[in-house]
This record gives sequence, structure tokens and C-alpha cells, in this order.
Amino acid sequence: MFTGKEIETFGIEYARSPEMENAVRLWTAMQNGKPDWVDTDIKTVRFSNTIARQLAQLVTQQIDVKIEPAYGTDRTHSEVLQESLDRAFLHRSQEFVEKMIRTGGVMAKWNGSGMDYLPPDRFVITDADSDGTVKGAVFASTYIAGRRHITKLEYHRFNAEGSYLISNKAFESMDDKTIGREIPLSSTRWKDIRPETVINGLEKPLFVYMRNPMANTIDPDSPLGVPCFADCIEELRWLDIALSAMGTETESSAPIMFVDEASVQYATEHALKLPKFVRGMQMGINPENTVRDWQPTLQVESRKEGINFYLSIISYKCGFDPGYFVFNGQSISVATATQVEATERRTIDTVMAYRALFDRPTANNDGRTGYIHDIVYILDVMNTMLGTQEGYGNFGNYDVFTSFADLTQNEEENKQFDYMLANNGYMSKARFLVRHLGLTEEEALAMVAEANEEKASYDKKAVLFGEE
Repeated sequence: MFTGKEIETFGIEYARSPEMENAVRLWTAMQNGKPDWVDTDIKTVRFSNTIARQLAQLVTQQIDVKIEPAYGTDRTHSEVLQESLDRAFLHRSQEFVEKMIRTGGVMAKWNGSGMDYLPPDRFVITDADSDGTVKGAVFASTYIAGRRHITKLEYHRFNAEGSYLISNKAFESMDDKTIGREIPLSSTRWKDIRPETVINGLEKPLFVYMRNPMANTIDPDSPLGVPCFADCIEELRWLDIALSAMGTETESSAPIMFVDEASVQYATEHALKLPKFVRGMQMGINPENTVRDWQPTLQVESRKEGINFYLSIISYKCGFDPGYFVFNGQSISVATATQVEATERRTIDTVMAYRALFDRPTANNDGRTGYIHDIVYILDVMNTMLGTQEGYGNFGNYDVFTSFADLTQNEEENKQFDYMLANNGYMSKARFLVRHLGLTEEEALAMVAEANEEKASYDKKAVLFGEE
């Protein structure tokens, strides 16, 4: 098991604070459904996963990234990069962003053919700028061969001369408690990897730490990020307690029929199977009426009120509007249009803060930057070094164009407005069909022409009948 302290084999001091160690351990346990508050009475609904999944869906909704040549007509270069990005990020973007949100941040790193997105328990940051940009890190990879646990530690960093260095070491252990003793790389599946590699001319590392936008209040000096629910761990624990109590009450809510022990004994002697709701009870049974029904009272409404109270706090603390998550599936009701706009604005602002991490203007406004651009840079470097495809060249000859869904748009309202424009002659019916029914322009024009012909035919018949 990689604990992080093994990086000292490279002569590096392990500097992750106990507070961050405990936080990362807790976030991982919550993700796996094993937070420390779970016991025989308290279960977990893993609501932190639900939050991360919903936010990731909003962040990546209709994400589209196009790569075009920056100059010349080198289409092969941009096409190979586009295919690499599609495989390495776009095809599973929601999954990767969800992992980032759940764990505070993930490390996107070249894996030999694409990108891995590693959680905090699979890497250790060794160097970072004052602005939080990570410049050095050690990564852990593991596989099992028989009874042996084989681990590779991969150390990336820039030296004082600006060269990029990659050091690799392999370790062997007979269990998963430690990484064990160092062994030659040649005796592992990584036998083709050099122990030391030097690359000159790189502007950025061959990895990028994709960190959540909120401040780290657990350890302000740590370069690690925190999940959006880091400040409402206690509320998530209360939610699990409330839902567990409601679930236990529901499980115990079936009607029970108490009968005297003689009836139970008779059933046992004659191999008769009594229904689950039948219980034997000698004490307390009235001799004149040896059968007694009992129906428990559920406190559903009061429990729902408490659950929704916790959900409202969690929604707000995670950057959603206060009624985004509601136990009964209904939206929060607000008094004025201004309040509606304000609550919607909070959710949208949170989503936009995440999107800005992936694509935003540079400080001097002469281009774009962000995690997507860093990933494309890594793919371009590796495709160039590996000679991915004949004709691939002109390193850096690309522009990246990114777009997302507009969360401020209401499709139904837009459709009604366009329908009114089309009916009043301010928009062609064909354009309406293209916008809202997904028809091609040719299909829409043909449909409108057919409708006009049919209408003209009806009008003609109406005139003829009128003359008669």
C-alpha cells in the first residue's frame, strides 16, 4: 500500500500534514460508503457522491472541444490531437470531473497511451509555486503477480537548469501493507521504462493537478484541494443518521399479530409455518381474546422535515441554491422573482467557477488557458515524442475552442417565444422546425412546402363549395 512516505527513497521529505492525511482518508471512505460514523444502527446513503455526480453533470453538460490548426494547413496534427483528447478526456469527462469534485482534486497524468486521473492517495506533491501550480510529484502504480504486490514510484520534476526529469523505481512486497523492498524495473511489467529520463524544452510538466476552486480551510498551506462538501461533513453525518432512523422505523412498521404460546407450540408440533407478522406472547394476552393486532405509528412527516432541513444546509454549503436537493422531489418555493433569480444564480455561479478551471482567458487576454489546454499540451508532447502518426509534426500548431451548455437558457420558454415569432411572421416556420425539432434545413423547408400545398388545396375546395 502506498502511504506517501515511500517517496523518501528519492531523497524527498514527506510533507503532507496529518490534517490533510485524515481528510483524504475520510473523503475516500465516504466515497466507498465506509465513513467512520457508520455502525450497526447508522447506514450511509453516500450523498456526497450524489452531490459530486450532479455538479459534474452540470459542469460538463454539452461540453465540446474542437482543435484546429493555428497556422498553415497541417490538418493531420490537429486531427490526431482531437482523437487523443476525445479518448483521454471528452468521452468520459463527467466521470473524471466527478472524481475531481469528490476528492478535492485529481492528477491528470500520461499513462503511456492516454491519461490517468489519479486520486490523492495515488500521488504526493513535491513542488508547487506560490499560486498553487504543481511542478513536481511522485506517482504510484501497483499490480499483483501471484502473491507479490509490485509497485512503481515515478518522480517528475524540473531541475535548476530547466530540464524535466523522470525517475522510476520498482518495489516488491508479499502483502498490501507496505511497498516492500526495491527491485530492478527489468523484473516487472515496466521493464521497457528507463530508470532515468531527461526531457529538454518542456514548458509544463507532463501532468496537471486538477484542483477544485474552493479554498483549502483544512490546511491552508497544502497545495491539495478540498471537495465542495468539505465544510458540511457534519451535516452529511446528520443526514445519514436521520435517514437511517427513518429506514429502521419503516423496516419495523409492518403490522404484528400477537398470539398465545399454545398456538405457536401447536404450529411447531404440526410443522406449520407461521407468517412473519405472527409473534408469540404469553404475558399480556387477554384470556378472552388471545389474538391481538398491533400497528406502529410512523413519524414520516416530522422526519421528512428534518431531512429536508439538512439537505437545505448541504445544498447551500456545496454551492447550490438552498432547495436544490429536496427529499420529496419538490422545488423550494420562494416569494419573489428576485429570490428565484438569486437562488438560481448561486448554482450557476458555482458551475461557472468549475468551468473556468478548464477554459478561461489568460491574464493578459491574448489567449485561453485551463486544464483542458494543459491536457492537450501533454498529448501534443507525447504524440510528438512517440511519433504517433506519419505526418504528425509542427509541435504546438493548434488552437483549442471549448464550449459548454448555457445554463441560463430555458428551452421551453425559448420554444414558446420562437413559436410566437413564427406565428406572427417574424420568423420562418422552417427555422422554427430546425431550432426546436432537430430537422435539417432541407427537411424543414420540405415540411413547410408540403403544409402550404395542403393548406392551399383546402382553401381551394372551400372556395368551390362556397360558390355552390
